[in-house]
Amino acid sequence: MTDDRFELLVEKHLEGSLSEEEARELLEVPASRILDEMAFTALLGRAHGPPADLASRVQAALRAGSQKRAMVDQVLRRLPPSRKPIRFLIPAMAAAAALLVLLGILLGPRPDPGTPGRPAAGLPPQAVPSVQKAIAYLRRAPRPPATHQAPMPADDLVLLALFHTGVPPHDPFWKEMFDRALGARLQRTYTVALHAMLLGELDPVKYRDRLTACARFLVDNQCMNGQWSYGLESPGPAPSLSGNNSCSIVAALGLRACAGAGIPVPRDTLDRAARWWRECRRPYPDVGDGEIAGWCYTREESPHRPYGSMTAGAVGALMIEDSLLGLDWRKDSAVQAGLRWLGKYFSVSENLGPVEELMAKELASDTPDLKTEVYFYLWALERAAGVAGLRTLGVHDWYAEGLQELLAQQRPDGSWYGGAKRCQPVYDTCYAILFLARPTRPIP
Repeated sequence: MTDDRFELLVEKHLEGSLSEEEARELLEVPASRILDEMAFTALLGRAHGPPADLASRVQAALRAGSQKRAMVDQVLRRLPPSRKPIRFLIPAMAAAAALLVLLGILLGPRPDPGTPGRPAAGLPPQAVPSVQKAIAYLRRAPRPPATHQAPMPADDLVLLALFHTGVPPHDPFWKEMFDRALGARLQRTYTVALHAMLLGELDPVKYRDRLTACARFLVDNQCMNGQWSYGLESPGPAPSLSGNNSCSIVAALGLRACAGAGIPVPRDTLDRAARWWRECRRPYPDVGDGEIAGWCYTREESPHRPYGSMTAGAVGALMIEDSLLGLDWRKDSAVQAGLRWLGKYFSVSENLGPVEELMAKELASDTPDLKTEVYFYLWALERAAGVAGLRTLGVHDWYAEGLQELLAQQRPDGSWYGGAKRCQPVYDTCYAILFLARPTRPIP
């Protein structure tokens, strides 16, 4: 194994995305490169069996050097001065400490898999009652077909939201919906990307073949200019010339899930996608802090402010594509321009842009206010800040402000709904849950 590969696998274990296959690959590395020989022997002994959660146990057993040193320091501080070991014994003490941690992980009690309707542990306490009400709503609400993924219902979106609240896969309601989604034909960009995100969270090794098919669908359906459209199962030898930014955003999320499962994504696909985001941004005048830019649904829209939802989504997508290309998104001027836009025009109660476009087209009756797709925007905001690992956007604590807004706007039946014709309470409720759960992992 090369040093680069070893470092990549260690990084994946630190962010909690190590797959079963990658865990077994780590087991082939010489013990001196992971842990001391004692701990590695114990780990190897456990690996002879078929534990279903080998990856998570390997991830937990591997410890960063700073953590091992901290364990040794704790032991040394408890010893009398006359009995402190000389330097050559410190590695042995690190071995013993690491072995104790490892045995505790391998032989200790298994965590409770969760009960239906129990929110995930990462939720703030004040959000738990709201999320429980939302789960109850999703269990009884009819799931309408969506224009962006017709003729399929939004099963994968609902499944993703419920999964991140702690509803376990063995829950009958969840399992029935998942079995239907798993057996469905792959079609429509939104559906396939959400499906890949769900499978990547569940078990990327078990569902590798399905994830490979999702990756192939997304690659084959990319438009010639780097965008994605709503997609077809068999795009043919001549894909569309262009698509829209909404589909392009969710395609990036799907590709990240596939790449996280070890499925290669062609560099040309990522290059074209990233180039499109840089070309179609809508710059604003320099206000002293650098370029400010946002994005709309298409490049050809009227000269109004960018969409909040499209800008947040585009920033997240471009960071993902930069990362998969091996680039540092922090040095990407388009990403920084988008983050500055999100900070300057920050809102958790309005989604700027769509209503202005509809007004320009004299279709204002379709959108009564600035809350058009506001919950879709909040989920995009969570992804952009989550991928970047940001607590604030501009001067705003994006999560605290969004949490307060969502708690205030939840309807008595447990749903959220923006009120515009193009919105649906089921979708809006899922977007709100995904904001509250904060499931997006930062790029290392």
